[in-house]
Amino acid sequence: MSAVRRWPLHPPPGPLQTLSSWLGRLAELYEMPVHDLLRHNLGLVDLAPPADPDLNPPTAILVSLAEKTGVDLSQLRSMTLAGWVPWLFDMLPVGVQDAQSVFDAYVRDNSVLFARKAATRHVLRFKPEWAGPWLLPHPGALRACPVCVADPDRGMSLMWRLALMTSCVEHDCRLLDISEVRAALILGRETHREPLEPPRAALDHYTHQALTTGRVALPGRNVHAGVWFRLLRSLLDEVSLAASSQGAHGKNTLRLIWQNTGHPERAGLNVWRPFEQLKDEVREAMWDAAATALQMATDGLIAVRGRLGSALQAPPHDYVYDGDEPSPYRNAWQDFMTAFEEALTTARTDPPTARQLLALLTIGCRTLDHFEKERASLHEEGVPAEFLPSARELGRLDLI
Repeated sequence: MSAVRRWPLHPPPGPLQTLSSWLGRLAELYEMPVHDLLRHNLGLVDLAPPADPDLNPPTAILVSLAEKTGVDLSQLRSMTLAGWVPWLFDMLPVGVQDAQSVFDAYVRDNSVLFARKAATRHVLRFKPEWAGPWLLPHPGALRACPVCVADPDRGMSLMWRLALMTSCVEHDCRLLDISEVRAALILGRETHREPLEPPRAALDHYTHQALTTGRVALPGRNVHAGVWFRLLRSLLDEVSLAASSQGAHGKNTLRLIWQNTGHPERAGLNVWRPFEQLKDEVREAMWDAAATALQMATDGLIAVRGRLGSALQAPPHDYVYDGDEPSPYRNAWQDFMTAFEEALTTARTDPPTARQLLALLTIGCRTLDHFEKERASLHEEGVPAEFLPSARELGRLDLI
């Protein structure tokens, strides 16, 4: 693959396609194994190809691919799991010695339905070890969209490797066992497409927003993708808790949620396990419970007390006094509003101005919730999300 052979000789990566899947398409184009493509055609003879290119491949491989194909390096990184740190994962890989602290920080330090720290601390002692949020202990059992797999120009989605989505939003159908999908293609049989029910489909639509836009428009407010992933994982954990571990509010909330799912409480789970280590049928029931909880919270049928819970419920309408008749004389407030509008106009195209404006508006914020609301308001005024740093990036460690 010479440096002069650039677009369109190389097929572009598909939406959220895995690096290994795209490399397979390139190797097929050049009629050679992926191993030879990486070692010789990229000029990396001394670098052994990774066993799993989708996990955390050497930077040299990604840099060389970017140079030879014209695909942006940041896009290539996003085709690997490591490229989603810190949005989707806090760290990869998660060592055995770090598993407990990562679980506590990612799942338990957040809360949705219940007050923070309402859940009893669970020690991760199960085999195989917990590998991290959304990572299944047996990644070989992949699920896939039957429509995407049938399209030779598509390829495998990186998210099919994770316990993060249960449907293909684009084709409105459940993900199926990939071995069954491929067998049907080989035998020329049409695979049955099963749509996902509205409450469950809503979760996947929110997750798809997070993956493709970096923001999620929840009923209460817009949140960063990283907030959504943690909110969803914490919600899945909360619905798996035993009612006996909660107070009166928690017991009643869990009872209402599970009654509305049609499943027995906790899907019959007796011994708590992390969501990723549950059996497939139990994990399916937890998805139903999480979707039901989100819908009931949005409809005001249950009260949410967690630090992220307010994102699920639209704020109540409060009457605001219209004010007195405006003064005919120019005043300091008018001058301030003029300066603010000018700054806002500049912030829509200038990242430093956007950062300064966000810092100014959030000086008085004392909670992460308040900070995110101010950040969302600027985004709604047309300031690009990528111009608006997170609380951590802005140095507001007191909110985290």
